Amino acid sequence: MPVPCIPKRHDPLQTSSLANLGNTISSNAPGITPHFVPFAANDVSRYDNRPLVDNSRKCDRIPAFMRKFPNESYSWLNGDWQSCIHPEGALYFYNDRRKTFTEANMDETTFCLIDGYVDGLYDLARAESVNLQIDDIELVVQLWPAEPEDEQVSCQYYFVDHAFRTLFWLHDHDQATVNIFSGLQAVADPSHIRYALESEYWTHCERYPNHQMDRVKLLKELREVVMHASAEIITSDMSLSPFDADELSRILELINHLKENAEENDFPHSTCIIARFMHYFYRAKFFNFCGLPCARLDADRSVYKEDAAVRPLTSSLSLALDAMLFWAPQAHLKDIRRVWVDECINTPRWKDFNSKLMAEWTGITIYSTVMLAVDVSFLAVPNVNISQSQSIGIVSTYLSIIFITGSLIASVLLARQNQRYGFESADKAAEFLSNLTGTFFGVKALATVHSLPYAMLMWGMIYFAIALLYNVFKSTTTAMLASVASGCVVVTMFILWFIWAAREVHVFRRLAKLILSSVFVKDTQP
Repeated sequence: MPVPCIPKRHDPLQTSSLANLGNTISSNAPGITPHFVPFAANDVSRYDNRPLVDNSRKCDRIPAFMRKFPNESYSWLNGDWQSCIHPEGALYFYNDRRKTFTEANMDETTFCLIDGYVDGLYDLARAESVNLQIDDIELVVQLWPAEPEDEQVSCQYYFVDHAFRTLFWLHDHDQATVNIFSGLQAVADPSHIRYALESEYWTHCERYPNHQMDRVKLLKELREVVMHASAEIITSDMSLSPFDADELSRILELINHLKENAEENDFPHSTCIIARFMHYFYRAKFFNFCGLPCARLDADRSVYKEDAAVRPLTSSLSLALDAMLFWAPQAHLKDIRRVWVDECINTPRWKDFNSKLMAEWTGITIYSTVMLAVDVSFLAVPNVNISQSQSIGIVSTYLSIIFITGSLIASVLLARQNQRYGFESADKAAEFLSNLTGTFFGVKALATVHSLPYAMLMWGMIYFAIALLYNVFKSTTTAMLASVASGCVVVTMFILWFIWAAREVHVFRRLAKLILSSVFVKDTQP
C-alpha cells in the first residue's frame, strides 16, 4: 500500500502559536512546574508558525575585512548548545554533551527553560535506573504554552535509540492511537507497533541528521527494498509498493549516486535522503500489518471484517439512484475502493485513478459541447416549430439542453477540483477523501458525484433522441415510419446486447439480493 495514510489529525498543540509562550512562562513563574508529555517525531513544530522576517532590520553596507559570519538571531545561546542548519534550510539546536535537539522557533526566556527540563528528564531516567548516557541515545524536546487554567508548561519530548531504530518515552504515551498509529484500528501486537515507531525514527533521522550512521550498510538495505518493490510492481498490479515503477527506477538511480559519498560523514544530505525513503517503506509495512497472520498482501484487499449489516432503505435508494445514473456509480465505486482501502491511500493507484478521471471528464466535456451544438441546431430546423412550446419535441429538446449543460458544468467543476486536490500528497489525499466520504452513504456518495457528468450526458442524449423521433413520427410517410422504426429496433437490440454481454447491469441479481435481505431482516426482528 503506497504511502498508506489515515487522514492527518488536527492536534490543537500542533497548530498552537509559540509567539506568546515567553509571556505565558513569565506570567506563571516562579510557581511553574514541568509537565512532560510524550510526542512523536512527526509532530515536531518545524513547519508550523514560522517566524516572519523583521523588516525594521537592514544592512546598508558590508564592513571591510568581514570574514566571520555569526548568527546574531540567537547570540544568547550558551556554550553547550550549537546551531545547526538542516539541508533544506531549517535552523535547529543541538547539545552535544547531553545529545539533545530542540527547534529554534522560540525566544530567550523559553530557551532558558530547556536546560532545566532536559536535566529533569535525565534525573527521571536515573530514578528509574535507566542509563541514557550512551552515544546511541538522543533526546528531542520542545515547549508548548500552558493552558489558561493551568499553571504548567508542557515539555514535549521523545528519546531516540539508534541501536534499535526506535523512539521511546519515560511516560506512557496515551495518545499513541492518534499521534503514532494515525488512527489505524486494531493495533495491538508489539511487532506491529515496532514498524510505526521505526517509521517515526526515520522521520527523526531526516529532520536531525547529526548521528553518524553506517550509510554503506543502509544503502545496501534500501537498495534491496527498492529492487524487491520494483520487481513486485512490474509483475503484479496488486503491489504494496509506496512508489510506482518510474519512481522506483529513479530511486535506484539516486542510490547509485549516493554510494559515491556513502563513507563520507561530513554531509548530512545523504542521511536525509536515505531516512526519507526508509520512512515511506516502513510506514507502508505498518499500515499493511507486516509480519502478522492478517498481513495485507494485495493492495485492494481489506484486512478488516466487512460490515454485514444491510439497510433496506439505503439499499433501495442506492438501487434507484444507480438505475437513474445508468449504473455509473458502480464502476466508480469499484475504482475508489481500489485506492481507498481501509481508509488508506494507495498512492500509485491514486495517481492513476485521477489520470483516468481527468481523461473521462475531458472526453465528456467534448461530447457535451458537441451535443449542445446539436440541440441548438435542431431547434433551428425549419419543420421544428419552436413557437409550439408545449410540444413533446420542443420540451424534450429543452430538457436535453439542460442536462447537457449540467453535464458540461459538472465536468468542468470536477476537473478543476481534481487538478487542485487530485495530485496532492498521500496525507492530503487521505484527508480529502475522508471529508468527502464522511456522509450517510459513505464512499458511494463520492462515486455518485463522479458519475454525474456521464449520467447527465446520457439523459441529454435520450431526450434529444425523443425529440428527434417525435419530430419524425408526427408527420411522415408509411415507408419512412417503417424504416425509422426498424432502425430504432435494431439499434436498441444492439445496445441491450452490449449491456448484457458486458454485464454492466445486474438488475435481477440486485433485486433478488434486496428482496432476500428485506425478508431476512423481517425474520430476525423480535
